[in-house]
Amino acid sequence: MIRRVTVLLLALSLVLGGAACSAPDDGTSTADALAKALSSHTVGELGFDKSGAEVQKELTELAEGIDPVWPEVTVSGVEVTDDTARVSLNYAWKLPNLEKPWTYATGADMKRNGKSWTITWSPEMVEPKLAAGERIAISTKYGQRASILSADGEAIVKDRPVRTVGINKDGLTASGAKTSADALATLLDIDVTAYQAKVEAYGPVAFVDAVTLREEAFNALDQGKLKAIDGLLATPGTLPLAPSRTFASAILGTVHEATAEDIEKSEGKVVAGQIVGSGGLQSAFNAQLSGTPGVTVTAVAAPAAATRTAAPTDDAGTSPTDPNAPAKVLYTADPVDGKDVKTTLVPGLQSAAEDALGSVKTPSSIVVMRPSTGAILASANGPDSNGYNTAFLGQYAPGSTFKIATSLGLFRLGMNPASTVSCTTEYTADGKKFLNAPGYAAEATGEVSLTTAVAHSCNTAFVSQFEKLAQDKLADAAGALGIGMTNDLGLDAFTGAVPRDSAGTEHAASMIGQGKILVSPLAMASLMSTVVKGSTVAPVLIDGHDGKAKPADGAVLTAKEAGDLRTLMRAVVTDGYLDSLADLPGAEAIGKTGTAEYGTDDPPRTHSWVIAAQGDIAVAVFVEDGDLGAVTGGPLAKTMLAAAAG
Repeated sequence: MIRRVTVLLLALSLVLGGAACSAPDDGTSTADALAKALSSHTVGELGFDKSGAEVQKELTELAEGIDPVWPEVTVSGVEVTDDTARVSLNYAWKLPNLEKPWTYATGADMKRNGKSWTITWSPEMVEPKLAAGERIAISTKYGQRASILSADGEAIVKDRPVRTVGINKDGLTASGAKTSADALATLLDIDVTAYQAKVEAYGPVAFVDAVTLREEAFNALDQGKLKAIDGLLATPGTLPLAPSRTFASAILGTVHEATAEDIEKSEGKVVAGQIVGSGGLQSAFNAQLSGTPGVTVTAVAAPAAATRTAAPTDDAGTSPTDPNAPAKVLYTADPVDGKDVKTTLVPGLQSAAEDALGSVKTPSSIVVMRPSTGAILASANGPDSNGYNTAFLGQYAPGSTFKIATSLGLFRLGMNPASTVSCTTEYTADGKKFLNAPGYAAEATGEVSLTTAVAHSCNTAFVSQFEKLAQDKLADAAGALGIGMTNDLGLDAFTGAVPRDSAGTEHAASMIGQGKILVSPLAMASLMSTVVKGSTVAPVLIDGHDGKAKPADGAVLTAKEAGDLRTLMRAVVTDGYLDSLADLPGAEAIGKTGTAEYGTDDPPRTHSWVIAAQGDIAVAVFVEDGDLGAVTGGPLAKTMLAAAAG
């Protein structure tokens, strides 16, 4: 509603009403008061040539079509001639989504009335083209919403056919509308009670939408049952959508028509009818994708004008208040189309990752990266992640995959892949007993090389080094591999955290990726990429987006260190748990498995991890509630490396 103010400031009252001892107004005070009144949209006690109530009513009605937008009005001059004055007014309207205000100059006439002035009311003092009986209206025209592109420049998200399904209440009784709402909600598997309440709340002839479906999803519904529902209406349309409902959904996000909440939160940047992003890149890059809406301000006939029998005509002989007359354009700004957001995603790999996780009955994810550039080629979450971006935001103990970071820390103490470590069946650190995984190979126990300890993932060999490798040095090694880096992907992402103050049992557990160490699948894909490239790799999701990546604390990885780490990880394939990758054609595969215990169950439940690479492809696989990393994650990693090669 138009803002209404019922009380003028005392100072204004004195200026406008005059005081017995005040000097005559030269017109300036009244002009300033008029500008303030027009800015506040309230005439208060200003003196006009008609009653203030009439002027306020006209002003309010005149602006109904543009409210709550209202201008800032200032006085640029007052020209007095005998008993009349002309006030020059400057207007500046801050219209939604426009960087520059709509500005123009107009004026108002005044007549001297004793020591004060009487203002001659005219719509022209609001806008010079306005005529009596006209109102201001604002309309918005949207440019083309841009697309989210894949790495090859093809649109991932583009206009695709949809059906908005609902009940048309026109012609239905209240009970009939309720019955139809029940039937439709049941068929669509949505909340019956909530939809019935929505239908009841709408007017007697309203269309009440229930859901918007992709065309293929609508066609998959029981068409016979649909047609049997009285008042059923399925309106065709289009929406910017990905190839499928689940395709990279946590990354891409969705779009919808702006709600009242969207409009309120936007502080004027979003208007009714606008398509806005929700979640993912659609939200994060909404301004870029949306572009700038165009705005047109017009003078239109007031509805009451249609009942008038005699009205003045303009130069063309058409009544300016004729409701059938073309709108008079006062101002227009053309819309600007949005700009595409190009991702690094490869649709074939993204689909392969989602298919691979399709039957996993626990939160899970797969991340595929290109080490040479950091490009994220695929980032998929399993169906049981329930829309949560496990790949980017999950925070989990990495288990034995973290032994790669621990190995780097040991290299920096002077060890190498051939250095000897003791792999015993158990090891007690600070009163806590550590064991190897069930079924650990007996032939890999005793005094073994660091390479063998990594290949077979000997827990005790690494825990036994906890007094030699300080926690802060372990954190430094992890940082050199990208864990904990600062990097703006364009979406929120967790890059990992390694405490620097863990001590005793907690420090010992950190040696095998437990304790308080946390990573995301994306962080482990970055670690794997860093080992392949030989320098810290910052993941990239948006082409041309500067993430201002900053490595975590710790000396940078050297080429020698990276080469030694690859030697360890090759042994995991040739002699260890990832032997299933040995028969992949092409470049030699490397990798590391991980199993991290969590929870209070006895035996504890386990996270399953695999990180692997072949050529210029790095993969991280995570399953929240799985078996040994090699058992659960190994086949998934092989599937993705094969898909990338193919």
